[in-house]
Amino acid sequence: MKILRAGMAPEEKEEKDRLLYNNIMLSGVLNGAEWVYIYVSYGSEADTRHLINALLKLPHRVAVPRVDGKEMEFYEIKDTKDLKPGYNGIPEPFCGSPVLKCNGIMFMPGLVFDKAYGRIGYGGGYYDRYLYRHRDNNILKIGVAYSFQVLEKGSIQMEAHDIKPDIIITENALY
Repeated sequence: MKILRAGMAPEEKEEKDRLLYNNIMLSGVLNGAEWVYIYVSYGSEADTRHLINALLKLPHRVAVPRVDGKEMEFYEIKDTKDLKPGYNGIPEPFCGSPVLKCNGIMFMPGLVFDKAYGRIGYGGGYYDRYLYRHRDNNILKIGVAYSFQVLEKGSIQMEAHDIKPDIIITENALY
């Protein structure tokens, strides 16, 4: 999937990202959400930067992840200028305190999803550990990917500690 994603022509990626953004905005998942927890896209991942910029102008509080060792926390940002390269070069907030109130919507990255909401991330388990620590909170988990990243057939072998998204949104569909 990494090779397929990285192999997209820039125009194709731009069009898929535009359609994905539109699907998210039209889906209704943001309605009534005070907090939006969202990854900052990096490399060939489905783009979230346009969405982050839009969210910062809407009545939502926006938090993005920062990795510290084996753990990840979300930090509120007011502007994308609050980000600098961090873990593996991924933009992260460089100041502030972790957000303790975790109720809201979380946009999760992933490498592969299946139609039963199975997810393969990038192998670090950061989202699984974070969500397990905050399992008593009300977090709507949304997987974000391109349509070719959602398996048409078969399923992903999940481990006991893996946490599935509640919804998957692509440029073509909402699962």
